[in-house]
Amino acid sequence: MSEPASLDTAVLSAQADLNARGVLQPTALFLTGTGLGILPTRLSDGMRVPLEKLEGVPHCWRDQVLHYGHFNGLPVWMIEDAPDEAREGDSPWFEGFPVWLAAASGASTLVHTSAGHGLPTDVTGLTSSEDAPRVGDLVLASDHLNLSGATPLLGLTESRLGPMFPDQSLLHDSPLREVALSLCERIGLSGRVGVVACTVGPTIDTPSERRWFARAGALVSVQRLGVPLIAAAHAGLGVLSIVVVTAQGDEPVDIGQIAATSNAIAPAIDDLLWKLAAEVQKTQPSALERDEAW
Repeated sequence: MSEPASLDTAVLSAQADLNARGVLQPTALFLTGTGLGILPTRLSDGMRVPLEKLEGVPHCWRDQVLHYGHFNGLPVWMIEDAPDEAREGDSPWFEGFPVWLAAASGASTLVHTSAGHGLPTDVTGLTSSEDAPRVGDLVLASDHLNLSGATPLLGLTESRLGPMFPDQSLLHDSPLREVALSLCERIGLSGRVGVVACTVGPTIDTPSERRWFARAGALVSVQRLGVPLIAAAHAGLGVLSIVVVTAQGDEPVDIGQIAATSNAIAPAIDDLLWKLAAEVQKTQPSALERDEAW
């Protein structure tokens, strides 16, 4: 029998450590590329564990903190999606590690937030520029394009944490997305559904790249989003990916303005996630359905 892949060893080690500490088993992982903000303070019986204290956690995640508790009744983990830069020799799965750990610990859903660049919609001549996503809009991913040229699945052929060729056609949770879209209307957020172009970063997309992404069918581009999405597909998680549009058009990107936009919309995003948590379990497939989807 083959030895488990190093991902499996790392996940099992961290999972055993979490169990020994009595850490709550999650239904959902909230992985936030837009920052956690005050979200951990809204957890009932909220607790925290620095990831550096857990066995098996890759170095790039050891500065982050795992918050856990009940979020509007839903058992959740919350982690900021901000791993340190990879080092030479790092395994591709390092950056997606929390996704596999949450799935192995009981999670069935990944709710991910990120900031992205709104793409032009008039490149094909079929739509007008008025249809383009605006700064402050939310794009709820219906699908994605992995344009990063990378995958966290390299070298995982012997992993027992997921199939060798995960099917991504059912990755994005359409029932949960529809609930989120309805909640956006109730809260007063401008929500829309679209395809996300996942880029590698850290450079800002060129105008030509943005037009190319748009011609491929994308509504918004996001850096480093491909890793958690692919990891979720392998781990068997359904995903709701929420992208906050923080820039648009071909003008030079103002990093300060991006930060200001993220800060301004953060309370509304927190409110959306709070209301969404109460709906997550209603839309979840059973374990049997997830196994059959594999």
